[in-house]
Amino acid sequence: MENSKKHISKENIIESINEAKADLETALEGMEHLPVFDDKNLGFAAQALNNYLSIIGGVVYLLKLSLKDYPDKDVHMRLDGLEHASNLMTHTVNQLMGSATTGQPKLMFSNVDLSLLVKRVCNYYQRTADRKQIRITFENSLQTSLHVWTDRVAVAAVLDNLMSNAIKYSERGKQILVQVKADIAHCFCIVKDEGPGLNAEDQTKLFQQGARLSPVPTGGEPSTGYGLAVAKELIDQLGGEIWCESQLGKGSSFSFQLPLNKEKE
Repeated sequence: MENSKKHISKENIIESINEAKADLETALEGMEHLPVFDDKNLGFAAQALNNYLSIIGGVVYLLKLSLKDYPDKDVHMRLDGLEHASNLMTHTVNQLMGSATTGQPKLMFSNVDLSLLVKRVCNYYQRTADRKQIRITFENSLQTSLHVWTDRVAVAAVLDNLMSNAIKYSERGKQILVQVKADIAHCFCIVKDEGPGLNAEDQTKLFQQGARLSPVPTGGEPSTGYGLAVAKELIDQLGGEIWCESQLGKGSSFSFQLPLNKEKE
């Protein structure tokens, strides 16, 4: 009886292996009909996710500052947990930089005070700039609030990109000037750095997915080549424009404009 059980068991195993092989062959045959996977898409999506996580990290940081004297220890514990989770996700996304298909994000338009948003981003990035003794100066030429109908998160993601790049490619002790302006139809945000500038060839590759430019991060920071491409896609979806003015050895100025008072019915 025992030999019979062993025999049956062995036959069952062989049968299972053969079925698995058949399933594998079927799966491999099906893979031939799948669309070619473009690893650039995952890097593009990962960069966008990294921007949104930076915004989450910035909000948590500001909350911790505002609530530093709050007596409830559970609140501080939960904020620490959010910060830790955000850092872990950022680490994971950074590892993914280089390949998942991404569709266009769904935008949520609202009335946004652009001047206040830009000022807060500058304040958040000053702590990063401090590591290189870089000073960030914010200027609002209107000296008043500048409201625009746009997607707050998308604009913050674009600003995150421009600010992180300005710091990344600036030497220690330099300055970054961030300006908010407006005319009768548009609002403008300009980020000027004192970095190495861009040559003519680099400027032709700006805003392209995966583009590698000549300047090298001055503090060993990572660079994926997808950040500006993400920024351009977001600005395009917001109905605006983004561009760069640069001269080799004299820094770069990245600007974007958005339509003023473009409200939905």
